[in-house]
Amino acid sequence: MAALIPAIGTCVSNMTGGERRLAYRLEQKLEDDWLLWYDVPLGPRNVHPDFVVFNPRRGLLVLEVKDWKLDTIRDIDRQSDSNDNRSPTTIVTLSLTASRKQPKTSNQLRE
Repeated sequence: MAALIPAIGTCVSNMTGGERRLAYRLEQKLEDDWLLWYDVPLGPRNVHPDFVVFNPRRGLLVLEVKDWKLDTIRDIDRQSDSNDNRSPTTIVTLSLTASRKQPKTSNQLRE
């Protein structure tokens, strides 16, 4: 069982339904050598992805949970969406590039 930081009991009230379901699944399905962080600040802008998943043999994965219903997605009007017209791939790439430039310290992941 993977370890979630902070413990799920202390942060479950702050999670959306999708985040909660994913947290439980990640904890249960991943092996003991996996570490999971919920809502930890990353990069120079202190962005807060929903989950950071780390395994010393496999690497690091940053997850942002989108738990929309299919009907909600169908009803989205592109014109009323945010002013940010960048693709999700571009946003992730920019975030990863920015995080590579920041000095790495273990204290950032412990908070």
